[in-house]
Amino acid sequence: MKALVKDERTVGLREVPRPVASREDDVIIQVAVAGLCRTDVYVAEGRLPVRPPLVLGHELAGTVTEVGRSVSGLPPGERVTVHPLLACGECPGCRKGERCGRPAQLGVHHDGAFAEYVRVPASAVYRLPPGLPFSLGAYVEPVAAALGVMGAGLRPGQRGLIYGDNRIAQLTRRVLAAHGMGEVPLYAPRRGERLAVDAYDFIIETELSDQALADMLEALRPGGTLVLKSRRHEPVALPVARAVLKDVTLRAVSYGPFSEALALLAEGRLKVDDLLGEVHPLEAHAALFAAAGRSEERKVFFAPGRG
Repeated sequence: MKALVKDERTVGLREVPRPVASREDDVIIQVAVAGLCRTDVYVAEGRLPVRPPLVLGHELAGTVTEVGRSVSGLPPGERVTVHPLLACGECPGCRKGERCGRPAQLGVHHDGAFAEYVRVPASAVYRLPPGLPFSLGAYVEPVAAALGVMGAGLRPGQRGLIYGDNRIAQLTRRVLAAHGMGEVPLYAPRRGERLAVDAYDFIIETELSDQALADMLEALRPGGTLVLKSRRHEPVALPVARAVLKDVTLRAVSYGPFSEALALLAEGRLKVDDLLGEVHPLEAHAALFAAAGRSEERKVFFAPGRG
């Protein structure tokens, strides 16, 4: 099959073996649409080290074609999406039936979705509601990631701010509005405007840097909450003394429930069409990766079977 593969130094279109359901909980999915994300760009650029060769991509929707012998309820032809964090099955959390403490990520530690077919465990697979387009199915992952902020203890009536004005920030603001949080303003650091000091009950970060952390800590009121949302893989400097003196709560969030993300999109309570871009064949990867490194205005997608 065709796949977009990260080698030692390059990313390119390769012919690789098509996956099969060799384990009892395997699900093989024919990928219809896969979204290009900031993490994929980091892997391609080598900023996020991986063990090559690796198929990239972790935001997808497609159709089940084969399952392992212990899988039920996912017949061939079922339209699905996938949670990209794959439980290890061995850590204390997994053994207790709780949250995995060291999950593998699709497209980072496990061959991903920029391919005609992908293999994932059944526990990571979610059915698409009837009528939901594959493009929105592939966008469930970003929505679930934005939903993570709702687990940070934020409440309607609080004064909040979203640090950043990128596509992730726009999506996060819409998720907050869908949960009765009103129109939380976005802050564009590149414009150079100073944030008010001690002004906000919470700040949600979507663009992380040493300077951003310092600015947000100054802008939070004493006792406020700083929500860390980005997945920057390089370390950043945290002004610990300032955070301690202001009694700031730091909340790092990853994902909210995929089931809720699916419902928000399927029921029309979250409108995202203007955030979605075009669908391209895998052969267009070089231009799309370059463009994604410059702008995040719209989500672009691959259709691995096209081309």
